[in-house]
Amino acid sequence: STLSSSSAASDVYKRQVPLKALGGIHQLGEVNHLFGKPKWFKGVMLNRDEKLNVVDTARWVMPEKYDEKLEASLDYQYLITLGDSQWGLLAEKLINNITLTKEDVKWRTDQSKRPWLAGVIKEKMCALIDVDNLNTLLEEGLDSRQ
Repeated sequence: STLSSSSAASDVYKRQVPLKALGGIHQLGEVNHLFGKPKWFKGVMLNRDEKLNVVDTARWVMPEKYDEKLEASLDYQYLITLGDSQWGLLAEKLINNITLTKEDVKWRTDQSKRPWLAGVIKEKMCALIDVDNLNTLLEEGLDSRQ
């Protein structure tokens, strides 16, 4: 099963996170900005006694399309944490969860580009995220084009 969420205004970018790789879903709270970090790193959000790293999903995934108009239209409501890591992706809304079969996904064969992308869900035309590879890229401070 996967959780579907969207961001980047008017559903420009939808993604699915495998439920078994989902760390948690949090209502977006106050984010403390840190200097000297990549533009896609929004800052740190405290959740109980835990510091969660907040990623601006639209800016990370589509930096070439990210502009003032898109930024102004975003209405992030949730932080979806990834596995056991402290990293979380911002989402405007949670859509649903679905059960997939291997045949539902067009799996990536070229792992050299976008290693965070496991494949595309054919019927939904949305990204299926490889959470382990995504966490690695985030830890290294790299964006989606690495």
